[in-house]
Amino acid sequence: MLKGSLPELFLDTDVAFDILSKREPHFEHSVLLLELAAKDHASLLIAESSLANLIYLCFDIYKLKSADRRLLDFISACDIISGGKEIMIKAISSGFKDKEDALQYYTALHHGADYFITRNISDYKKTSERLPVMTPAEFVASTGV
Repeated sequence: MLKGSLPELFLDTDVAFDILSKREPHFEHSVLLLELAAKDHASLLIAESSLANLIYLCFDIYKLKSADRRLLDFISACDIISGGKEIMIKAISSGFKDKEDALQYYTALHHGADYFITRNISDYKKTSERLPVMTPAEFVASTGV
């Protein structure tokens, strides 16, 4: 992160879905990330591959009321990033047990995100010091907001 620039927070699919579905008890902390972005205290990133999962969850699995509006509002608050073929190969070849988690992590790392935000810290044991993994509550507490 450059001095004076906003920290880039990559949101894992679980955190994004907590926001979209208002899933308790996780919504309370996750939505604070949106508030930080709205106040220009952070920039939110989401993987293009995560959006495919979110569309499936919102429309087909949970059939969220106003899913289209919720997704469009959420997307407007985030920058959408992709990893491409090289990152897909790296994720599949990685030591991650969950390859979808690996795809998200390596996409965020490739982009140069400052933080990887997830509720499932234990799924990210094989990570780089360049991209710290935190829960929404941990990140918010670290900002002092």
